[in-house]
Amino acid sequence: MPAVVVISNPRVGAELGHLGTWLDRQGFAVDRRTRDDILPADCADDAELLVILGSTWTMTRTMDAPEDPPQAAAAIHAEEDVVRRRMTQQRPILGICFGGQLLSHALGGEVRRQPAAHVAWEVPDTDIPELRHPWMLLHEDAFTLPPGAELLAEADHAPVAYRVGRAWGVQFHPEVDAAILERMFVDIHYDPAASRPYVDEAHLRAQDLERQSHALFDRFWAEVGA
Repeated sequence: MPAVVVISNPRVGAELGHLGTWLDRQGFAVDRRTRDDILPADCADDAELLVILGSTWTMTRTMDAPEDPPQAAAAIHAEEDVVRRRMTQQRPILGICFGGQLLSHALGGEVRRQPAAHVAWEVPDTDIPELRHPWMLLHEDAFTLPPGAELLAEADHAPVAYRVGRAWGVQFHPEVDAAILERMFVDIHYDPAASRPYVDEAHLRAQDLERQSHALFDRFWAEVGA
């Protein structure tokens, strides 16, 4: 049975949602790792796929301020080592939201704080049919393309998907369903009245969201998993 290592924080952005059902369909055994634990660089060596999920942490500064989790700076540094090791092995990686930012930064790109948080269901500009759908964007930071990366999709405010080698980074959340999205808004203390239209949209498009997410993961795996 193929294995996938999934790195996340314990709570916010940690749910697999549509990604989890896709991994089940593909027959993956899921090995969950918590980035707070300061992971060893070889933690994904035995996995066919590495997935890096979202976070409320930031790549725009060193997370060593008094209000930051005490392990955050060391944990981020260690996670970048995991990514760089994986890239030298030329093995598949999928980075989602913070994961896409960390992948970019680890490979020489930049992560920048935006003037305001970007929250939207948005169809990016792309030539890839599987990316040309409304995706949930929920982020304060945005990545640049790391050296040698291919732009796959962009929105008006930032790139939202790229490929470098056998790795993809995406800024949006293809994994979320309505329940996960609602919990994310609660966890980040987003105004309930302001978040309700985004959650309602996820409810209305529930079946379409699952289909488009699975199609995207199929396209990703077809390109990097061989």
